[in-house]
Amino acid sequence: MGQVHSLYNGLSFLTGRLLSIFGIQRLLFGGNKLLFEESKSEDTAVHLPKTTFQSLPVEIILHIFSHLELQPYLFSRGVCKEWLRLLPLADIHPARRRLIYLYLKMVNTPDFINTRTWIVDKLLPFDRQAYIDSLLCQYPAIPEEFRIWLLEWPERATIDCTWPGLPFVSCNDIIPSKRSGVNWMAYKRHSPQLLAPVYRQCTPFAKFVPGLLIWRQSGLTDWLIFDKDEPEVFGRVYITDLVEFEDPAVIPHERQKMLDDDDDPIPISVSPGSDEEDNEFREDHSHELEGAGDKDTEGYLNVPHPDWVAYLESCWAENDIRLQYHGVPNLINDYLIPESQVTTEFNGSCVTTLPAVPWSLRERYTEYLTKF
Repeated sequence: MGQVHSLYNGLSFLTGRLLSIFGIQRLLFGGNKLLFEESKSEDTAVHLPKTTFQSLPVEIILHIFSHLELQPYLFSRGVCKEWLRLLPLADIHPARRRLIYLYLKMVNTPDFINTRTWIVDKLLPFDRQAYIDSLLCQYPAIPEEFRIWLLEWPERATIDCTWPGLPFVSCNDIIPSKRSGVNWMAYKRHSPQLLAPVYRQCTPFAKFVPGLLIWRQSGLTDWLIFDKDEPEVFGRVYITDLVEFEDPAVIPHERQKMLDDDDDPIPISVSPGSDEEDNEFREDHSHELEGAGDKDTEGYLNVPHPDWVAYLESCWAENDIRLQYHGVPNLINDYLIPESQVTTEFNGSCVTTLPAVPWSLRERYTEYLTKF
C-alpha cells in the first residue's frame, strides 16, 4: 500500500499539471470541449501521440521519484539502468537518503546474510502506524528520522536486533545475528510506552523529558529523546554508561568530573534482587573502573548520537565487527521476558527492569529530579 501511495503522489502531480493545461484550453476556447477533443468529423480528428513513462521530461520523472518511500525507491533501482542513474538525482528527504545509503552499505557487506539468520526467523507482526500513533498520543512530537525509519525500513534488514517486531527477550549471545541485551522497543509493541528520564538533575532547571527506551545491556542504557522544547536533546540518542558513573535514567547534560583519590565514590544504583548480575558486571569491567582516574582531567563527556540514523549507523558498525567473531555461541538460551512481570526501578541497573517511570505518571515522582 505504501508503494502505491508513493507512486500516486508523484503521478498526481503529473495529472494535476495536465488538468491545468486542459483548464487553460477550456478558458481560451470556451465550453467544455478540449483543444484536442476528437471531432465529429473524421477528417479533422487530431490524434495525440502515445506517451510512455520513459518519454516524460526528466524533470517530471525526478519529481515522481522524489515522492517514493524507502522500499519503493529501493525496488525502483532494479527496474533499468536509466532509473538507476536518475534515482540519486531525485530530491528526497535527507533522512530517507541516509537510510538508503545505510541499507546499500549493509547489503553490500561481505557475509551480510549471516547477520539475518536469527532476525528473519523471529520477526513478529505489528502495526507500524499504530506504533507511531501510540507515541503521538503520549507526546505530540516524534523525531522525523525515527518516524521515517519505523514506517518505511524493510523489517528483514533490521539492524542489530533493534526493531519492535522482534521478541521481547534477554539475549546472551555475541554472534553476528544477535545483539547482547534486551530490545526494549519490543516491549508493548502494540502500545509502546514513553518513559520519563531526568534531564539536568540536581539543578534549578531539572525536568523530566519524554524518552523511548531502546536497548539495555550490561551497564548501558540507550534512550531516544522526544522533548521538542529542548532542541539540544530532541531526536538525539543517549547511551548512559555505569562504567562512567552515569545513572541509567539521567540524561547527561555536562562534563562528568572524574574521581580523585580523595573523592568519595559516586554510588551506582542497583536494583533489588539483581546482586548476582551486578557482581558479574563489576567483574567484567573491573579494569575499566580501576582505570577511570587515568582519563582526561577535564572529565568525561557523554557525546550523544546526533539523530536516529547516526545511531543506526553506529549499531551497524558494531554488527559488522561481530561478523569477524568466530567464537562458539553461548549455550545460554534467550530469556523470554513476561511483560506482565516487568517492574520499574528508578536508575536500576537490571537490564530486564524499566529504569524510569512512565511519562504519563511523571508528576507523581518529582523527588527524582533531585535524587541521586
